[in-house]
Amino acid sequence: MNEKLRTTRRSGAVVDRAHRRYASSVLQGKTPCRADGDTVTQSSNYGEASERMELRADQVREVLMSHGVPLIQFVPYRNFGLHVDKLVRNHSGATLRSLLLAATEYWQAYGLRRDVLFDICLKVFGLDSEQF
Repeated sequence: MNEKLRTTRRSGAVVDRAHRRYASSVLQGKTPCRADGDTVTQSSNYGEASERMELRADQVREVLMSHGVPLIQFVPYRNFGLHVDKLVRNHSGATLRSLLLAATEYWQAYGLRRDVLFDICLKVFGLDSEQF
């Protein structure tokens, strides 16, 4: 696993445990496998996704603390971060810009602060608000 992505010992242990359970489940046939039957790659992808999700959550938490947002509101902001992470992995250029604008408007209508959303895009993903 990528040690660089781990931020705390506890979160790394949680990710490792979840990855082991998932890998065991796939190998035993309890969890559906990819069509090509490549359980090793499927398990590895799950582990990497878990690490990335944990990293994004920690980064979003830092942004929230810098803005004084109560941690009781962490989950919606984390979900916004995960949504942006998916957009960044799947899109680029003008499509990414329009989807980011739509996402920030949606999450702002959901009750999240616009300045915090833009700061998450900037500090976590390196996307300047002028880009969208």
